[in-house]
Amino acid sequence: MIPLIEFFDASVVTNASFVIIRHTPVDYQSKLAEVLQLHTHLHVVQTVHGASLENGKVYYAPPHYHLIVADDCLKFVKRTYGPNHAINIFLESLAVNKNEARSIAVILSGEGDDGIDGTAAHKKSGGLVIVQAPVSCEYSTLPDAVIESGNADFVLLPRDIPIVIEEYVNQSGYNKTNAGPRH
Repeated sequence: MIPLIEFFDASVVTNASFVIIRHTPVDYQSKLAEVLQLHTHLHVVQTVHGASLENGKVYYAPPHYHLIVADDCLKFVKRTYGPNHAINIFLESLAVNKNEARSIAVILSGEGDDGIDGTAAHKKSGGLVIVQAPVSCEYSTLPDAVIESGNADFVLLPRDIPIVIEEYVNQSGYNKTNAGPRH
């Protein structure tokens, strides 16, 4: 959770919505809203099925569900026991959303390979991919894998990621070909 806290402590972006996808046990009761609300001026909410994405909000999934984006809304996909593919499920849905080229995927500290296929789909659709610098990760397996796949536009410390996001959402005609990967 430390990378999320560092990210939101540094973020001043209000003209975007944020969706947090985490690997948690199926029946996990999250304290995410209570913790993050101390580190952001944005409204942190557990998502409800069909919620419209609104600027100035941070969304996260309730227990037993994965999130997808469909018709500019957050929708639930029932979780099953077994391997957790929450990141791929979400990013692959984001890649076919009508605003896919304006979307940003941020990969923070994590293990495993969930997120590799999703970041590839997201990048292919024109979205921006930012990865936490592995040197700052508690678990760097996933960030390393996304970087090695060639899908990272930027590789940054959590506190520096909001700067790129702010530039991206405030700049019309943003050209990622000049972006990176930047370390």
